[in-house]
Amino acid sequence: MNIINVNLSFGSLSKRGATNKIIGHHADAFNCSVQDIHSWHKNNGWSGIGYHLFIRRNGEVYQGRPLDTLGAHTLNQNSDSVGICLEGRLTQEKPTQAQINSLKEVLSYLRGIYGNLPFKGHMDYMATDCPGTLMEYMGELNGTKTPVPTQAPETPKKTIDNNGWTAKVQAECNAQGFSNQIVDNIPGPNTLAGCPLIKFGASGKITALVQERLNKLGFNCGSVDGIFGEKTRAAVITFQTSRGLSADGVVGQNTWRKLLGL
Repeated sequence: MNIINVNLSFGSLSKRGATNKIIGHHADAFNCSVQDIHSWHKNNGWSGIGYHLFIRRNGEVYQGRPLDTLGAHTLNQNSDSVGICLEGRLTQEKPTQAQINSLKEVLSYLRGIYGNLPFKGHMDYMATDCPGTLMEYMGELNGTKTPVPTQAPETPKKTIDNNGWTAKVQAECNAQGFSNQIVDNIPGPNTLAGCPLIKFGASGKITALVQERLNKLGFNCGSVDGIFGEKTRAAVITFQTSRGLSADGVVGQNTWRKLLGL
């Protein structure tokens, strides 16, 4: 099959010791190139694009990270997996037929190398809505007739953080008088409405919570010190760009929505 190599330049990479599964993702951006994602991930301090293969809307397949190297796409699963990313925001749209056709070719190609590996979505391994509507095609892509749910189970999708981060945001917004909401660790409209706008020069516990979240998601703020300085602003801009938001470096409602996973 035709895999386009645009000769991306990487930092230090390690070889993958085993290959036991293939994991599907979406870019969470309506329009982007393999070079765009490579740049976003390098701005996170990574060696380069975390996915091994990238499929554009028109079905073109691009080489990302070298196929035999350790990926950076699914927490605690990178040591034995190949990561494939599709262009698009598949929480709001479906993959194109050209993408599905190319994905079938890619899976056949990979299974020819590594054996009959399972293909699953990011949400099968973590509480996330990635890869969105691609989950509707899992039965077809794995050669089974059993339908797969089109989204993650409701509770994990809402409580996307496993360390109580949303509860900490809710409690702190209540404590500072921005809201009067139930502290239940479930992000929703009340949580979003209670999150204040924060920007360069801000300081305090809510700023620290934003830093904590960005670091957890791979957008390096440095130390969680509660001070909205240049490094935090740069991390916010990179995060906003990766989510298709206006990259103004200000944590307003749209940015909070993405941080909360809404």
